[in-house]
Parts: sequence; structure tokens; C-alpha cells
Amino acid sequence: MTNQDLLYHYFSNSLTAEQDVIFQKLLETDPEFRAEFEYEKNLKKAIKSHKSDLLKIKLQGFERDIKAKKTAPFNYKYLAVAASLVLLLGWFGYNSFFGTNYSNLYNTNFSEYPNTVYTITRGDDENTLEREAFVAYETKNYETAIEKFNALSETTAHNYIPFYKAQAHLGLENIDDAKTLFTEIVEADNSGFVAESTWYLALIAIKNKNKAEAKIYLENLIANYNYNQAKAKALLEELN
Repeated sequence: MTNQDLLYHYFSNSLTAEQDVIFQKLLETDPEFRAEFEYEKNLKKAIKSHKSDLLKIKLQGFERDIKAKKTAPFNYKYLAVAASLVLLLGWFGYNSFFGTNYSNLYNTNFSEYPNTVYTITRGDDENTLEREAFVAYETKNYETAIEKFNALSETTAHNYIPFYKAQAHLGLENIDDAKTLFTEIVEADNSGFVAESTWYLALIAIKNKNKAEAKIYLENLIANYNYNQAKAKALLEELN
């Protein structure tokens, strides 16, 4: 995959976990790649700002026309104009005109974390509780995965189990349960998933429309970890 491909997938929010690792490494070690990334980011920001200004001008003109003709009989052409402006809003971006679209920010930045800790091989005769838990997780059978992870927690000291159990809760939209587990992981600071948990706590705060809390988690991630740092910076700019 070329650097251009990586940039394309980054700005379209379609990087895989493996591609994201490569992307972050290039940002840290390749000045030319970082310069290209900054250029693309600033260009995208400028285009978004320009489109927002165009939309604002159109809306202001529409408002003036309505006020000037408010005593005139209803004209259906204004209904058509209003409909076209709704389409423009969808094209130019809801966030830039009406404020933060939390649902959109969450959906475009969220992706389920892949199983990176337990290898499942086809034809594997091993039939352990941990294998059953991760098979359920990978097949998105989240209720079974949580049940197996709970049972597994009683018999193993693996510190990654709470992280994947939190992921399963996110898959079921059990947001409060997921948040509790991610918070415990961050506070314990004894697993390899503290940075990742911080990222998901930021996304949960966004889903809950808590901008202040989301910014705290993102700033912590940017200051202390490399995981999803570029995405965190971009997301923080959206919230500011």
C-alpha cells in the first residue's frame, strides 16, 4: 500500500487496525509523509470552511427574500428552494452550520477493536473457554462473548479480558457497562490497552454528547500515547 493509499483511507475513516499502526509510524518517522498529511488536512479544512461560507450566504439570501415577501401569497418556488437547501446542508456538512453532530462523529470514528490476543485457527481442536469467548466475539455473538468472558475472569489473570468484554458491551449498545470497564482499565493502568480504552472513552463521551469530557480524554491520549493520535487530533479540532 502506497502513502497516498494510506492518506486516502485515513481521510475516509477506513484504515484497518494494521494500516493505522503503519500510518502512525510514518507520521512519527517520515517528515515528507507528515508534511503531505498536514497539507491534505489543511486543504480539507479550507474546503469545508469555504463550503460553509457559501451555504451561509445562500441561507441569508433566502431569509431576506422570505422577509421581503412575507405579505405576498405563498409561492411554491420557496418550498423548492428550501428543499434544495436541505440537500445542500447534507452535502456541506451538518456540523459546520448547526453545531456538533455527535452521532455522525461517533459513527465515523468508531470501529470494533480486532482480536489481537488470541489466535483462532480453522481446524483447531482446542476447545477452551477462552477460545469459545473469542469465537463468539469475532462472530459478533456479543451476549455469548460476555457470558464466556465473565466465566473466564474467574479462572484466569489475563488482563485483556475486561477490554474485550467492554468491546462486546459496546456491540450491544450497553454504553454504561462499557464505560465502567474502560474506566477501570485506565485507572488500573496494568494492561496493554490503556491508550485504546482512553480512545473508546472519548467516543463514548461523544455518543453521550459530553463535549467537555470527550476533549479531556482526547487531550490525554494525544499527550501520553501514540495510539490513534492523528485521529484524536482531528476529532479534537472538530469539537473545538
